[in-house]
Amino acid sequence: MLLLLRKQPGITVADLAAELGISAMGVRRHITALDASGLVERSVNAKRGLGRPAAGWRLTAAGIELFPRRYDQFASELLDDVGDACGPEAVTAVLAARTEKELPRYRAALADADGLEERVRRLAELREAAGYLADAEPGDDGVSVVLVEHNCAVHRVAERFPEVCAQELALFQRALGSDIEVTRVTHTMSGDSCCAYCIRQR
Repeated sequence: MLLLLRKQPGITVADLAAELGISAMGVRRHITALDASGLVERSVNAKRGLGRPAAGWRLTAAGIELFPRRYDQFASELLDDVGDACGPEAVTAVLAARTEKELPRYRAALADADGLEERVRRLAELREAAGYLADAEPGDDGVSVVLVEHNCAVHRVAERFPEVCAQELALFQRALGSDIEVTRVTHTMSGDSCCAYCIRQR
């Protein structure tokens, strides 16, 4: 069903039933489940004809992401090309420029946070939205907060370009401010199960 929705945005329940060889009621059950999961949304059938256009269904942005995208390969190859054309220092410069571009958005999100815990929680929300499965946890020492990223959204790129990880640490440090100390305590690139950052007041 997802493949049909990808290839034929706006397809109707009746057309889905005909294509799949099941009843319209069966299609509606599947559509209801996909809708509840945020993977599909109502649309207007792209077919032209007389009368009112039939209501159909299409994939949401989240639904489209279920299909192969190969962002990591494209990014790695692009950075390879930059390095081949301009040298390894150019790769570092490109990644640093990306950090500069992201920094104002991070600082704005943390600007009015009340206290260290709230600042790290908002930082975790930013990383969660970027696909890192992030959360904030109290540190064992009772004064620090630990940012944990359970997923690396750029793992394949970071394997080939460790500068990615250095820029991530720099982004966190600069976004949180000079009064905050950020230390990476676990690192997926070193074989750990997650990346974790101990964050404390200086």
